[in-house]
Amino acid sequence: MQRDRYPKATFFRVIVEYVGVNWAAVGCQMGCMGGVGLGVLSVRLAQCQLPDSENGVSACDVIGVDLSEYFNEIRGRNSAKLNREGRSLLQEKDRQRGRERERERERRTDRQTDRQREKERKRQRALETLDAQDVEHELLQVLATTSKHPSPALMRNRIRYLYLQKLFDNVRNFFMISSTNPNAQRYLRSNIAILQEKRRQIENYKNIIHPFSNFRHYWDISLIIGITIILFITPYQAAFGITQETLVPTFIKNFLLLLCCGDIFVNISTGYYDNRQSIVEMKQKKIFKRYMKHSTFFPDLFGSFPTDVIFVYMWNEYKAYINKLVFAKRMTGSYYQWFIIFFWLIIFLHWLTCIFWLVPIATTSMKQPVYPRADSWIHYTDFWYKSKEKQYFYSLLLTIGNCLRSGFLKNDQRNLPDLYVVIIAQIMGALFSCYIIAKLMEYMQGTQSSKFRYQSAICQLKQYMKHKQLPRHIQYRIINYYEFRFQRLYFRESSIMYKLSLQLRQEIIMHSCRKLVENVNFFHNLPFSILNRIIALLKSEIFLTNDVIVRANELGNCMYFIGSGTVAVYTTFGKEICHLEDGAYFGEIALVMEEKCRVASVVAVEICELYRLDRADFIRTILPYPILWDHIKKTATERHERTMILEAQ
Repeated sequence: MQRDRYPKATFFRVIVEYVGVNWAAVGCQMGCMGGVGLGVLSVRLAQCQLPDSENGVSACDVIGVDLSEYFNEIRGRNSAKLNREGRSLLQEKDRQRGRERERERERRTDRQTDRQREKERKRQRALETLDAQDVEHELLQVLATTSKHPSPALMRNRIRYLYLQKLFDNVRNFFMISSTNPNAQRYLRSNIAILQEKRRQIENYKNIIHPFSNFRHYWDISLIIGITIILFITPYQAAFGITQETLVPTFIKNFLLLLCCGDIFVNISTGYYDNRQSIVEMKQKKIFKRYMKHSTFFPDLFGSFPTDVIFVYMWNEYKAYINKLVFAKRMTGSYYQWFIIFFWLIIFLHWLTCIFWLVPIATTSMKQPVYPRADSWIHYTDFWYKSKEKQYFYSLLLTIGNCLRSGFLKNDQRNLPDLYVVIIAQIMGALFSCYIIAKLMEYMQGTQSSKFRYQSAICQLKQYMKHKQLPRHIQYRIINYYEFRFQRLYFRESSIMYKLSLQLRQEIIMHSCRKLVENVNFFHNLPFSILNRIIALLKSEIFLTNDVIVRANELGNCMYFIGSGTVAVYTTFGKEICHLEDGAYFGEIALVMEEKCRVASVVAVEICELYRLDRADFIRTILPYPILWDHIKKTATERHERTMILEAQ
């Protein structure tokens, strides 16, 4: 009876337990905590209010055990999923932090570089404004110290004084060392050294002209022009102007000689650069002693007299002035040599022309210019009464004919003085011709040395191929390789690159290969420093027409960048896919996927210059940056998968 006392309650208990379990399951699956709570509450109410079953184990206990196991399974599954997602999120955050640290490090480096450049610019501006006086600021100070309402006369006088002071400072700076003087940059090499030299001159040697000043530079140029004019005017005046009063040429000549006389005082007041001690000496006693003992004081002194002959002693000094001008204008050695040769050739022909005309007149009468004697060449050609231009032109032709020994002007010398001049002209002409030929050969050997070396290398190569009895088509391919590799100019690139600084070598490599590397997609986000290292690892290779660069189904360990030329891409079955030209690349998958076979063959359509990047070098460079390596590998893998899908379609 007690067993059947609560049949309806037992049925109700089972229903409540079943509904509670279903609510708990639905709540767990849907993530609704209300359903879970309702189910658990229903089970607890059933346990508390209803009696247990006959065997002592209720349905609620059985279902509760199942519920706990189910909850534990769901909880474990969710925790594993959360752990995986958390780890992936943490890894992604670590990558982002790494990329942000790289960018922050690069930005910090750029900011430091900008600060250094700004400091250098400020220092340059401070150097440029050294010893400069602001007229307006000075005027305001004067007005503030005098009175509130100064008189107009006082203001005009003060302004005039300040502008005169400014002019005086500019004149003084004209005699001091200047950074615009090329010789200053050549010997002192830095703006700090120029600034220190300027301070030293201001403090100790205010009355000395600095050898690297703008005044000395322009003074040397004016002396070169003046001496050149003298070298042309003096012999012409002595030969062709001897029969008439020529006031203007005489005045010009004497004025230029007076300029040369002033050069003595300028040299005494100008310092000099001591090559042994590498300093600029500006002590007055040492300057005067050096000028008297080791310089050209006496030739300058005698050459400055208003005479027609003694000024020849200035020629050595004239050469020194030209050397200074050449260094200032940065003229190359070969151009300077040819300039000197042709300049002195013109001077030599001009002087010899004047001597040819002067000798017959001087041998006739030394006191007064009269008609030359009958056995002279002037009487024979009847040029005495013709214009000066015709006289000079015919004498020049006669000089050139005798120097070259061409004889295009028939002139039988009938007296000894004319014969002596002809002999001297022929000897000097022969020596000058030999000198010009030797210099021309030296110049050709220097400027065309690369072509001569290439021709010599080609001759040796032909002899080698002939000795090896190579077939004709192989010889032709080797010759084409040499022509493309050296462009008919033979040079040792390794020796040239070894002598350059590291910065210059990097600039050359960057100029040649940077655009090629920047075209690769997975190189876009690389830092500039790593990109430079990768570019430095590129190796140049040349492939002739129909050379197989890459074969399909072979293991790849490098990628190629096309510097110049065209290549064709073929499938494994020999079907042509496309052509790649300058700036393209191929084989990039081999850098990130180990032991990956090539999927296509690449053949050179014409002579190509390629740059190879080996996988070992690339990994060695990128390995210290695991985040970048993962990003590159992921990008390359995705690109490879897309390529395979497109090929399958």
